[in-house]
Amino acid sequence: MESTPCAACKWQRKKCFENCVLAPHFPKDDPEKFAIVHSVYGTNNIIKMLQGVEDYQREKAAESIVYEARARANHPIHGTTSAIGSLKKRIMELENQLRAAQEDLVNMRSECDNLEMLMGTGSEDAYRNPTYPEQIEDMMYEVEHPFVLWGS
Repeated sequence: MESTPCAACKWQRKKCFENCVLAPHFPKDDPEKFAIVHSVYGTNNIIKMLQGVEDYQREKAAESIVYEARARANHPIHGTTSAIGSLKKRIMELENQLRAAQEDLVNMRSECDNLEMLMGTGSEDAYRNPTYPEQIEDMMYEVEHPFVLWGS
């Protein structure tokens, strides 16, 4: 049974049949998607790649093929490795920021302990274990009844 050609069949100027391997992944309303993939891999290679995976994996395989083709179009030499490299670099930067923030937190806790000891306002664990039960009760009430403060 013949249908309206998918983007791949339209590109190849051929009839698109029900069993077309490319139709589910390259709809007729997105011809640019197939054009990019075709320019990198060629139609026969795309078909072979999709037929080489189980039916339930084809959608993800097609998405991967499209992603790699777009990356190759943007970065012909490195493709997706440039994106992976920049993400790894960003992860390292964020890990360094996290480590620095954790060190700052340890230093601030130490300073807080020192200030409390100098001022004689409590034990070293005073800020970790509040000794003001009425404040805790007030905070818990506000959490449990958030709209009471607004008069609702």
